[in-house]
Amino acid sequence: MEQQLTREKLKQLRALVGEGDRVAIVVQDDPDPDALSSAIALRTLLGRNKLTTPIFSFAPVTRPENRTMVHLLEIEVAPADTEELASFDRIAMVDVAPPYFNGRLKRVDVVVDHHPGYVGGQAVFEDVRPGYGATATIMTEYLVCAGERISERLATALLYGIRTDTLMLSRRVTDHDLQAFVHLYPHANYNLLKQMDRPELPLNFARVLAKAMRRLKTTDGIVVLYLGAVDRDDLIVQMADFCLQFEEVEWTVVGGKLGPNLVLAVRNNGLGRDSAGEMVRRLFGELGSAGGHREMAKAVVPFSIWRKREGTVRQAEVEARLRGLVSAYLANLSAEAQAG
Repeated sequence: MEQQLTREKLKQLRALVGEGDRVAIVVQDDPDPDALSSAIALRTLLGRNKLTTPIFSFAPVTRPENRTMVHLLEIEVAPADTEELASFDRIAMVDVAPPYFNGRLKRVDVVVDHHPGYVGGQAVFEDVRPGYGATATIMTEYLVCAGERISERLATALLYGIRTDTLMLSRRVTDHDLQAFVHLYPHANYNLLKQMDRPELPLNFARVLAKAMRRLKTTDGIVVLYLGAVDRDDLIVQMADFCLQFEEVEWTVVGGKLGPNLVLAVRNNGLGRDSAGEMVRRLFGELGSAGGHREMAKAVVPFSIWRKREGTVRQAEVEARLRGLVSAYLANLSAEAQAG
């Protein structure tokens, strides 16, 4: 653990946030376990409760395992509103950077994150460590350095956040993540972890899966599917994860219409150097919100903007266009790598 750096950052953070300040903690749309656990850890670190320091997201939790986590650990996530957030004395964000919100936040005071590509100077307090596998690891270091008691509930949340963001300690895991995992492990509730690992799947998933399988094809190791209208965001994500399991599949890009938006989930097998997060930022960053890790990423594009650029929202045409964009992008990367 980088305890000296963390202690210095802790002093800066506590100097910035006054005892009477109203603090809002903002996480990404449809927050994942790393974001949720980091948010409640930050609240503990600041000595606050859910009334004085609520957690906000512009889109609700939808994935079954994340909804199970929220339910079992009693984590409250309020719907975010730009004007309401502006009324808080301090706005903090964890596991996400300001550009993700695409102007939905008028200012940011605190950023704690581990994703690469962050450009400094966007907040008063910034602690971004791309060398870490999870933001939950950073927050665990803060709690240890502050001498805070880590409750069973918080330890379970942070442990689950580290596990999910590092794919059970198999992806981008560092010594920092391992040390945090070892520290948290004796304090966590294993029965709750098991329940979060095996959530019930909605029946809708079977129906969506059956339709998609009829069109499934692999071209140069790439699977691209557009599911049309879906009820929940997690169906898109689960389909992307599912398709990556097939033989010879290296990349999956699955999209769906959720309300007024085109939501995209991108996955790769982690064997190459190409980044899913960089792909969605390059292809869709100017159209909406986009970002993620090397092996998994997400983009949300308003259909009004997609239609303006692409001229269609018909299911077959959207799928064909997505396939063309992704194939061309990966082909260009391959050509550049060979030329270099």
